[in-house]
Amino acid sequence: MTEPLLHIKDLEVTFSNEGKDTAVVEGVSFHINAGETLGIVGESGCGKSVTSLSIMRLIPSPPGKIAKGEILFEGEDLLSYSDKKMRTIRGNTISMIFQEPMTSLNPVFTIGRQIDEVLLLHNKLSKEQARKRSVEMLKMVGIPRAEKIYSSYPFELSGGMRQRVMIAIGLACQPQLLIADEPTTALDVTIQAQILDLMQDLKERTNTAIMFITHDLGVVAEMCDRVVVMYAGQVVESTDVDTLFNDPKHPYTKGLLSSIPNVTEKIERLEAIPGQVPQPGTIEQGCRFRDRCSEAFDRCEIENPELLPIKEGHQCRCWLYTEEKEALRHGRKA
Repeated sequence: MTEPLLHIKDLEVTFSNEGKDTAVVEGVSFHINAGETLGIVGESGCGKSVTSLSIMRLIPSPPGKIAKGEILFEGEDLLSYSDKKMRTIRGNTISMIFQEPMTSLNPVFTIGRQIDEVLLLHNKLSKEQARKRSVEMLKMVGIPRAEKIYSSYPFELSGGMRQRVMIAIGLACQPQLLIADEPTTALDVTIQAQILDLMQDLKERTNTAIMFITHDLGVVAEMCDRVVVMYAGQVVESTDVDTLFNDPKHPYTKGLLSSIPNVTEKIERLEAIPGQVPQPGTIEQGCRFRDRCSEAFDRCEIENPELLPIKEGHQCRCWLYTEEKEALRHGRKA
């Protein structure tokens, strides 16, 4: 079996507040294969973006730090790299698209200069070669009048056009891994569909692996091969996309799926998960989802479950799926 392109093992990220370190990501493990799209889903505050910033080594320090774990890219631990070596990785073999392009693009530089900068940093190109490549990238992401847009400033473009520019920058050096952090959140549904189609097309053409961070399960169904569900800084379920939608196990995953509108059924009110994601460090023992879970029982108050195997390729962090609890649970339902 081939080695994963990216393999995160037992990642823990802490932030310091008034001298106390609080874990915001804890025990996170998953992998991404070459050419695969992995969805990372969960509500805001579940640790999705912090995980992605850890891969890029962009956690602000202080107050944040990667306390433990490994981030293996092609078998090498990125956490052992110097800052200088990481600069050769970012934007080159690993790129990231942020969720708000207006704050990610520099307002005082033209679009062309910002793409050129990435190309000149990581490739042995002349300025003229970089300019031609930048215009090609703008055309590749479906931007009309690419030569004119090359000379434009970010404020002159629409949200959808700016997001396409961010994708062009992310793909300029043909990365092996593209991290997309909610890239369609600020866009209307028509532009969202265009951006998703574009990313899918580019993935098929370049065989780039994509880590797609989103809270939109509709996007996951369309884009992803496998899915990791995060809650309160931990992975609570991990499986392939078909299993997630057809046979979800964790009560949190079931709650997320139940809150999706169904066009074939007429219902007066959508289901909702009660409560909200707990603040980091506020739950010191027990399952972190227990206060919002309709199936919680005594053990959930005391012990936080490990990520347990359900079957090959499917894991779930829930006491309902231990062998002894399976028998008890079915007996309780009988």
